[in-house]
Amino acid sequence: MTAPNSYISQRDYTRLLLPFVLATATQPLLGAVDTAVAGHLHSPAHIAGVAVGAVIFNTIYWLLGFLRVGVTGFSAQAQAGGQPDEIWASFAQPCLLAAMLGGAIVLLQKPVFAAAMLVLKLETDARMVAAAYYGILVWAAPLVLINYVILGWLMGQARIRAALTMQMGGNALNIALDILLVQGGGFGVEGIALAACAGHIFSLLAGLYFLRPLLPRVDHVREKLLQLEDLWRMVRVNGNLLLRTVCLLVQTNIFMASSASFGTLTLSANAILFQVMLCFSYVFEGIANTSSVLAGRAAGNHCPDMLTRVRHCTILWTVGSALGMAALYLPLRTSLLALFTDLPEVLAAATTYSLWGVLFPLCAGWGLTFYGLFTGASVTRPVFLSTLCALTAFVLAWAVAVPLWGNNGLWFAYTVFYLGRSVFLAPWWQFLRRAATFAPRPVTA
Repeated sequence: MTAPNSYISQRDYTRLLLPFVLATATQPLLGAVDTAVAGHLHSPAHIAGVAVGAVIFNTIYWLLGFLRVGVTGFSAQAQAGGQPDEIWASFAQPCLLAAMLGGAIVLLQKPVFAAAMLVLKLETDARMVAAAYYGILVWAAPLVLINYVILGWLMGQARIRAALTMQMGGNALNIALDILLVQGGGFGVEGIALAACAGHIFSLLAGLYFLRPLLPRVDHVREKLLQLEDLWRMVRVNGNLLLRTVCLLVQTNIFMASSASFGTLTLSANAILFQVMLCFSYVFEGIANTSSVLAGRAAGNHCPDMLTRVRHCTILWTVGSALGMAALYLPLRTSLLALFTDLPEVLAAATTYSLWGVLFPLCAGWGLTFYGLFTGASVTRPVFLSTLCALTAFVLAWAVAVPLWGNNGLWFAYTVFYLGRSVFLAPWWQFLRRAATFAPRPVTA
């Protein structure tokens, strides 16, 4: 017998998808504006310094990104179960963890930056820019991580308007202050960092405003926070996501370190192309978020048929989005890159490698969306193992191709990694279908 509400139509999927894509698409736009503003400060060192500063924070926040990804699945499952204790715990436990981790980042800011500089060797001017950017933005780390939890929880509850306001409002404020402080006020790279801090503050205030009336009232708050079974499940699920993120960070840092070894000009060109790839990635992330919410509902209802329908919708939107982005990028790539910088030498270098952007959505789309089915159902080990295999393929391609083809070889290895994420995750579908999460509900008298 089919569980109630097990059928997911394309209309149901699209109703969630479009706001999520709109919300996630503002994130790479934010990074793109940062890069573009830095690109108009009359020196490649500003682009390189901001890019490397962003890599440091991406390293930290991607490593802890499970605070958003994992909580979305827990929140959706708790909503499907309808138990107030579970709904409350799905937010409070990861929020406590986020606050502790954010405080640790602030306390360890100096050794973290020093370690990053050992890996990402910069010329003196670019290093000074990176230090100024990092020294301001690191104080927002606790806000960023708590915002991850709030946003993930709201998404799991399918609170579309709240998630949109929180994410898009913060990013819009950030972008506006970027332009006002840097272009209008002459604050330089410090203005870029201050604008980002203001955006994080707005997102936190907005998230708390929407969150308060949604959390049910429960007694014995401390006991709910320290329930060992729930804590262990969170650690197990998030542990696999953490290991997956470690693989992503190893790949990203190898890519950026190799870019830096080619000199500031090539690093600046790769940073611009990297922002374009992020724009593609975040469209796919919107699809993954939609799939994660609906897969969480399927898990909460113990309904594998619902999961199969979500998978079907995911495939259709992934294929359509990949083909559409590749078709738009191919004829417009030169004009798009020119939005990021008016430095002729940087634009020329970026244009030289721009065709790799056509392959990226076609190779990466499946892996970047399909994983949402697994995270929503809290079946995360396949996500880690498939990413580990993709990293192995990347390292092999990098070791062979970079000495032969230089920066083109680096982009080849980058493409291999994202193709691998798609290829190695697909065979795990039947494992997800058979997972204990989808065991039939026990029959009661």
